[in-house]
Amino acid sequence: MVEKSAKDYAKIIQNADLDREINPLCTNIEDMLARLDEFETVLSSVRAETNGIMANHVCSILSFSDNFEELRNRIDNLEQFVSTVSENLNEVERSVDVAEQELNITDYSIRGLLFKPLKAKLSTVDASGGAASKTNLTTEGDFQAVPIFKSDEYFGIGATDANVSGTV
Repeated sequence: MVEKSAKDYAKIIQNADLDREINPLCTNIEDMLARLDEFETVLSSVRAETNGIMANHVCSILSFSDNFEELRNRIDNLEQFVSTVSENLNEVERSVDVAEQELNITDYSIRGLLFKPLKAKLSTVDASGGAASKTNLTTEGDFQAVPIFKSDEYFGIGATDANVSGTV
């Protein structure tokens, strides 16, 4: 039985074409090694380029670090300015709403905007008195404007001089 098994294995080994079975494996391994070398080359070039870019940008970022505090302050001031303008705009809108209510404006056409306020003004002069409601008028009947920001506080002479000298 051992002899028979040995003969069978001998036939298998003799009939096996090693070149035909091993050559495709060797070819695939060589292709994989070539691709691995190409990948390694690409990776090393990417590393070299990344190092160059990092060296350039890190130096420029570090040189700009002195200006970061000024930039942060300018951004904070801009946010404060935008907040102030927003609050002022809300106040002006409320003032316009009160004025429209006082003049009984519901029609926003040219005719409504021109004639109704005149009619309302004439009717309020005749009917003095009534319930105290929100108004934009002083006790003398003059318009009282809503106080809004002053641009000199944000864009004054000192601020514009600093910007001009910084850009020249």
